[in-house]
Amino acid sequence: MLSFFKSKKNKAPKKGGSFYHRENLIQTIEELNNMLNQPNSSDITLSNSNILFQGFELDSIVEKNLEDDFGEESFILEPDSNIEDHVVYFYRIVSDYFRFLIQIHFIGDKFFFSATKVYAESLLSLTDKRKVIKQIASKYHPTANDETINFNIKDPLGNMLFTHDDVYYHIKYLPNNQMNKDLKKQYQGFKKADPGEEIKETLNRLI
Repeated sequence: MLSFFKSKKNKAPKKGGSFYHRENLIQTIEELNNMLNQPNSSDITLSNSNILFQGFELDSIVEKNLEDDFGEESFILEPDSNIEDHVVYFYRIVSDYFRFLIQIHFIGDKFFFSATKVYAESLLSLTDKRKVIKQIASKYHPTANDETINFNIKDPLGNMLFTHDDVYYHIKYLPNNQMNKDLKKQYQGFKKADPGEEIKETLNRLI
């Protein structure tokens, strides 16, 4: 995708913090695990080209360089996700009738995930989605047929790009870096707490 970060005239009007809390794609450890393990190996397409995020190699994205590389963020979120040192930088970009909501995730200062939500002032039409899909295919999957909507793409470095189509079109980037390897080990086997047990423990503590 083309980079829109540098043009201030393309910045969208400001939103409040609750908007970004809702839009955050990793709000729990369970969602983190789902993201880390989402691509199904049987559906992966191998690309000859390295996956880029806004023109940058995924292993070159560094928190301290964000302003120089991407400009001023729209919002910085420190989510209550039980994931220590989790920080999300959001950017809202306008290009003609397209809208882009970009989120870049770090733990400490280590990049581990980013995503772009593509939408429009009104409902994103199939024709509009096709423009985005064509851009992805031309870069990473030139043999994709015309009916392709979603992608699970792996580059020569092991980085992943995967998409999800619903009312909006989501493009997600997962670097094959040491941080994600560590996260997989740290949260492997994590099980969501049973709501009944949580309530029981709370009552036991408070009453």
